[in-house]
Amino acid sequence: MEIKIEKNILADALAWVQSVVDRKTTMPILSNVHLEAKNGALTLTATDLEVGVIGTVKAEVVQGGKTTVPARGFYEVIKELPNQTVELKTNPNHWIEIRCAKSQFKLVGMDANEYPNLPKKGEGNDFNLDAKTLTEMIANVDFAVSTDEARYNLNGIFIETGEKDGKNTLKMVATDGHRLSLSEKEISKKVPLKQGVIFPRKGVTELKRLLEEEGDIHFWVGDKHAIIEKKERVLIVRLIDGQFPPYQHVIPQKQKRVLSVAKDSLSQSLKRVAVVTTDRSRGVKFSVSPGILEISANNPDLGEAKEELPIQYKGPAFAVGFNAAYFLECLTVLEDEQVVLQLNDDVSPCLIQSEYDRGFTHVIMPMRL
Repeated sequence: MEIKIEKNILADALAWVQSVVDRKTTMPILSNVHLEAKNGALTLTATDLEVGVIGTVKAEVVQGGKTTVPARGFYEVIKELPNQTVELKTNPNHWIEIRCAKSQFKLVGMDANEYPNLPKKGEGNDFNLDAKTLTEMIANVDFAVSTDEARYNLNGIFIETGEKDGKNTLKMVATDGHRLSLSEKEISKKVPLKQGVIFPRKGVTELKRLLEEEGDIHFWVGDKHAIIEKKERVLIVRLIDGQFPPYQHVIPQKQKRVLSVAKDSLSQSLKRVAVVTTDRSRGVKFSVSPGILEISANNPDLGEAKEELPIQYKGPAFAVGFNAAYFLECLTVLEDEQVVLQLNDDVSPCLIQSEYDRGFTHVIMPMRL
């Protein structure tokens, strides 16, 4: 293989693909990026067997061929080169020579034939979705994805389609067992997803990078994999093979106690009071009485804090504990000026719904303090 390519074009493509490479892989070749030059283009591929990415860029192909080279090392070399034409040439021992202006490098490569094949489209469903809509929905739920590897079916975002009031809808749901976040939006066309799928956490991270430019994005979803395409970039994700819990049962239907509080005031008070909470629980106490919300925390190793906020509430007094971090993450994505908190009693979950975005629902479970 021998090619010539502009440094910035190659660096951008490498920035896209090298991010999925796993530093701790047991298969050495998965630390490499696969390069293939043909038909006036260079195709770069990387995978950790859960997520795969492909980028194709224009190049002057002097001689076609393919090889693999350490992804992170290759990227670090290329991004530091001057903004000039880069020449890449492979040797019979799989080493790759890099020349740019007065700079010369040789990196150890591996046989491209040992690189695993990525899944291709088969039987499945094809559809397009708007990048802006997807970006907004992911932002509303991805912070609630579980990081507990033992609960693998919660380690991603559940995506399903349906109908509401005669209109097509797309839903995304994430939960870690302590809070649940749901985003539902209308979409222009019906999406032929026969059943919901669970998109893994790492796949979501790479999808967000693919969505940075507005426009339509093409999806293909099969039984085990999803392939997402946008321009010259392709993302291949192995779906989580598990059953997402019946999230509808977690969302309270009728709440007896409803209070309204200014979002910014609540957020600032929580940040201040949370300073004295323990790192592990982040527990704060909400003491609610007519017209007043008192937020307090007590940490034997550090001290105690207390703040009062004016609220709209006329029911009986009660107190309940919550994880301050869960509230703060929810408030970050909530665009309303007023937050409406709905509860039944001092042991029931708190339901937060948006007036600005009617498709947003968030549930936070209480905690003992």
